[in-house]
Amino acid sequence: MIILTAAALGISAGLMRSAAGIALVAALIGMSFTLAAITSPGPVSLLALVYAILGYNGGLILFVLGLYASDRLRALRTSH
Repeated sequence: MIILTAAALGISAGLMRSAAGIALVAALIGMSFTLAAITSPGPVSLLALVYAILGYNGGLILFVLGLYASDRLRALRTSH
């Protein structure tokens, strides 16, 4: 579930088309994990943070690939 949520965040950040927005969301992922680790009464798994980072980057990559595919399909339709 962490990976899917982070991927949705990556796609949403990509839709903003702002490098500052993408960096802000990435920083907020790290800050929220840090705050959760500080306030947690027990041990914290760093694997969850790794999953969130991988999911976020995967979402951004999916967004860029979607833009590329959309551009290629648009070019094919207009070239004929």
